[in-house]
Parts: sequence; C-alpha cells; structure tokens
Amino acid sequence: MTKIVDLRPDKKLLNSKFEKYQFCSDTATPKCEKELKTEVLRLELNSSQDSWLEARLFAFHNHLFKNPYDSTCCFIDNNGGIWKFANDGSLDLIYTSKNIDSKSSDCLYNPSLAFASKNIIIICNGGGKLEFLIKKDESFNNFTFDIETAVVLDARFVKENSKIVVALYKIDEEKGKKFSRLIYLSYIYDENSEDQSQALKLLRTQNLRVKGAVEHVYIEKNGNFSHIISQDHVEFDYDSLNPIKNKDEPNQSTNESQIKIPQYCWSQDEDSITVYTKISEKYSKVTAKVEATPTSLTISVGDVVLLSGETPHRLESDLTTWKRKEDTLEVELSKSENGLMWSELLKGDTGGEYLPNEALAAEIHSRLSHLCSSEQESNTQGQPAIGFNSEQLEECDLSGSENILQRIDLNAHNITHMAMLGSSNRVLFTEKQSSGQIICLRHDHDGCTWLMRESDDEDWDLEHIYTFPGFGYVEASKTNKKFCVSPPDGSYIAIVEHTRHAFLYEKPETNATTGRQRILDFGSEMSPILGATTLKKYLIILTKDALYQLQVYS
Repeated sequence: MTKIVDLRPDKKLLNSKFEKYQFCSDTATPKCEKELKTEVLRLELNSSQDSWLEARLFAFHNHLFKNPYDSTCCFIDNNGGIWKFANDGSLDLIYTSKNIDSKSSDCLYNPSLAFASKNIIIICNGGGKLEFLIKKDESFNNFTFDIETAVVLDARFVKENSKIVVALYKIDEEKGKKFSRLIYLSYIYDENSEDQSQALKLLRTQNLRVKGAVEHVYIEKNGNFSHIISQDHVEFDYDSLNPIKNKDEPNQSTNESQIKIPQYCWSQDEDSITVYTKISEKYSKVTAKVEATPTSLTISVGDVVLLSGETPHRLESDLTTWKRKEDTLEVELSKSENGLMWSELLKGDTGGEYLPNEALAAEIHSRLSHLCSSEQESNTQGQPAIGFNSEQLEECDLSGSENILQRIDLNAHNITHMAMLGSSNRVLFTEKQSSGQIICLRHDHDGCTWLMRESDDEDWDLEHIYTFPGFGYVEASKTNKKFCVSPPDGSYIAIVEHTRHAFLYEKPETNATTGRQRILDFGSEMSPILGATTLKKYLIILTKDALYQLQVYS
C-alpha cells in the first residue's frame, strides 16, 4: 500500500522575521573563460514535435552535465566530442562519439549524459544509440546498444551485483495524444570477462508511462527503487523479467437495488478545499448531510455514507458550506492552516481523485507563454519563442506545479511513497549526489531543501535540512528563468535566465531579516545560455561557443 508522505517543514528552520533580499553591488569574480573549438551541439524542435511536452523538454534542456562523484562537468559538441571541465580550469576532450551527428535525422532529441559511477559514463545520442564508457586502467572500454529514441535522465552502477540501471525518457503518442514514457534498462557488467566485447549485456527492460511531464528522475544506489517527480502517477506497462499483473476488475453486482458508494473528487488552493461527489438518481429528492469537525469529514445522503474519515490536517469546520447541482454535491472546506497543501483528503483513503486547480493552471500557462506560444511575438527581448500544437494541450499540461513526488519499487511494480507537492511546493532545484539527493521545494513563500536518504527496503527517510527564506516569491517573479542551481552545501542559489542575466541569492544567517542578492550581467553580445551548474564555490555557465567559470565566494 502506498504511504502518503507529508512534507511539512521543520519550524525550527523557518524564519518568520525575514523581509527581503537586498541588492549587493558585489559580483561573481570571473576565474576563467574558455572559447570552444567547436560549438555545443544543440537541436531545435522539428515540425512533428508540436506538443507542449516536447516544447518544454527542449526549452529547459541543460547542456551541462554535472558529475556527482567529483568536481567536474561535461558537455557535447557538434562533432560528438565529450568535453570535461574541472574546478582547476582545465577543459579536456575525453572521448568522441561516432554515434552523435548533429545533421542526422535519426536524432530527435539533444544528446545527453549520465554518470552511473565515478568510472562509468552513459551517453545517449538523442536517437537510437546508448553508449557506455567504462574506465579501466586509464582508458575507456566502449559498449554501444540500440535503444528507442530517448534522452537519459539518470544511471546507477550497483556494485553488489555488477548491475547498471539506466533511466531513459521519451515523448510517446497514442490515439493522437502525446504522453511521457520512462524506460528503465538494466545491464550486467562482467569486468573479468575473457571476451570484453561481451562483458556488458542487457538483462531487463521496463516501461512506465506518465500522463503529463516528468520533471525529475533519480535511481537509488541499490537499483531497486527510483524517485520520480511528475504531473501524474506512474503506471507500469512492461517488464521483460517480471510480467505486469493486471489489476482485477471490480466485481459487478447483479443486485440492481444495491447502493454503490460513488467516487469523489477534490481540489484545493492555499486556503480551501472543494469536494465533489455524485449522488444516485434514487436519492435525487433526499437531502444531503455534511458533518465537518476540525479533524473529520462525513458526507451522507439518506442512510448511505458517501465518504467519511479523519482529515490529515485541521479544518475551520464552522465555515463549511455546500450546494447541490443536479446529481453533484459540492462541499467547500476552509483550511485551518493557510498555505499548507494537503496530500490527501482523508487519512489512508485512496478512493478519491485529485483535480488540479483551474486558476493555478491558468497562471502557470501564462508564465510559460513566452516559451510555448502558438504565435511568434515580435517583442521577445532575446527570449526564444517555441511553438506547439494547442490541440495537444491537456489539463495536466497546464498544471505545471501540481507535481507528485513518488518513490517506486521497480521489482514489485508499485508506488511505495507519494507526496502531493501542490501549488505551494513547486520544485525549485534538484541536486544529485553520489548517494542520496537534495530537492528544494517551495513551501508558501520559502524555499525548503530536503535531503532524501536511501534504504534497501520500503523505509524512506526525508529530512528538511535548510531553508532559503522568501525564495519562493523570488523564483515566482523570474518569468524568464531557465535554470535554478545550487551547490550541495546550500550556500547560495543561482537563477539563470535564457540570455544575459543570472541572479545569485546567498543563504541568510539564522533569523536574519535580510539576505544578499547579486546580479550578473553577461552583456548583450553574449549568446543564449545553454547550460548551468555549480562546482562548489563556482558557478559554471555554458553558451554555444564559450564556457564561463565564476567564483561566487572565496
């Protein structure tokens, strides 16, 4: 059974006294600027990639790939060259892939990289090739496999069983509608194989589907569990080793007089919750009854209970109202704690369906309009305009911050843990580490950073470790934001725009009323920014023809 996770911040780490980030004239010191011998490989959308999902994937693709096992990052140039940049300012060509061709029609996506371990690099050419670079005795052994056209989101080498698990992402289509597909590939690596060409073999293929966008994927070090942030629940479609078991169809009663409990739906904003439930025609003239207390809710009609249970958080029960429209009862509930997004309506109840907030959906759509416009506007101020087919736009596409954090068991094909992030818990940034990961979520007006530890079973430890006060409001105001990055120590956050600007926000001292903001202006002559990451005290910026290393603090 899925365990509902309530991401409630540690009040000791919140600062109610904080007022604002003040502009500071200090700037980040340019440590080095590297002119690239060959431009960074960057693909544009083709005529068939007309969905919002594809527009989003291309618009926010980060061409800088950070290695969580050391202080380096990599990018890919037009010749298929893999370049590694280190903290000491060195930029080295470590490998050239023959499978990466900027002019190939087979490559539908930008090429991508993932680091399965300190010595294993995974390269996806954006077409149908997946390469493994396995370092051995100061040289790379290369293995290439045919795959579906995709991008790689994460990879993990499991030392205990010599398994490499790779998570791929692609946009698929069914009955004219496009959706997200996740593909998990598991390979067995025999380091001591006499025939090195056969040292790496495909063991398992798993397919999952998601309605809407996938924002983040992380594979745990055991290779058995994965964390996914997406706009809807994941569904297992296929497993080459362990066939997916179809859920039993509900038994249909032959007793026409038996009253069935209808399914309910619910929605929320920061202040209230709305519950919708259907009423059988048999009870069309029977008055509905709503009983709300600060900690419970019961809705009934006649002698039939439509829903009943304990609420996960407190209600202002005296403010409860309801109205009936034909066969639908609409109940309006007021939250006792404003700004707290609920993960469920009733504790442990899975019979309800959560609906995205329409007003929020409109707001998100408005914020993304400069990226996903069906018309090419003349006043873009240097920002790229990306067209998409509005007929492909579904309700889930508009609810950009109605994300769900899920921890899935790849062997049991189920969701072990789930947290509804809601409108106030937008994802601000993610930071993968060699073991575990850091995710920063907006909570009300703050940015709360969570450390997600790992285990070999269904236990999942999430800890609120530090806070950027007021950063939720700051991030929401940056409509031209392309990347949001932060170092593992959480000393600062950088918001990087599509062109010219980056904004640095230093983490304030405990109980401070103000924080420091720095603005980096790269000049109007600078090419569009294609990638950004942090290497400890350095902010790294990538354009099509240059790489910049900026020292944020000494």
